[in-house]
Amino acid sequence: MTEHRPDPSICAAILAAGQSRRFGHADKLSQQLDGVMLGHHASHTAARLGCDHQVIITSEANHLCAQGWTARGFAVHVNPLAQQGMGTSVAMAAQIAADKDADAVLICLADMPLVTREHFQALIDRFGQHGDDRVIASGNGTAALPPAIFGKRYFAELADLEGQYGAKALLAKAAMVAAPPAILIDIDTPDDLETARQLIKNPA
Repeated sequence: MTEHRPDPSICAAILAAGQSRRFGHADKLSQQLDGVMLGHHASHTAARLGCDHQVIITSEANHLCAQGWTARGFAVHVNPLAQQGMGTSVAMAAQIAADKDADAVLICLADMPLVTREHFQALIDRFGQHGDDRVIASGNGTAALPPAIFGKRYFAELADLEGQYGAKALLAKAAMVAAPPAILIDIDTPDDLETARQLIKNPA
């Protein structure tokens, strides 16, 4: 008889505190994509997962996307160290997950708008098969990428991160869930945003 493993308690954390230096002077996350602010796509999708906890890590409490985030049930947390790099936002997300006694933290990026609910769920399901001793990342065929889920045994290590490097060292040894490269597009430049618009109009 197979032992039933209880569903893990997941803290979904969307990182939205980047400085968007490659995008120019416009606020990247407030740009329109398919009639919705770019920064709302990930939260709209992740909200459908039913995670126990939902948080947004941002650099300013009054961000143009903030009202939409809270409307979807996300608690907005301001990272005062955002200018130092993504590692500080990952660290904050891990600390919040630890404080909530979650089994795992699902790290999502607000500028990855095309990740599907099905892919998020596949990450959670894969994690549920292995427990808190694994890192589960998205795979595009060549690299391990976010979104990724980290078990609670890694919270302390993540909470010590700083600077630009995020969780790359842990991602390097992650188990991967394959995803079509198109859904893992990361919007860094206006050209990337236009590519995303075309992908929505003409899905593969």
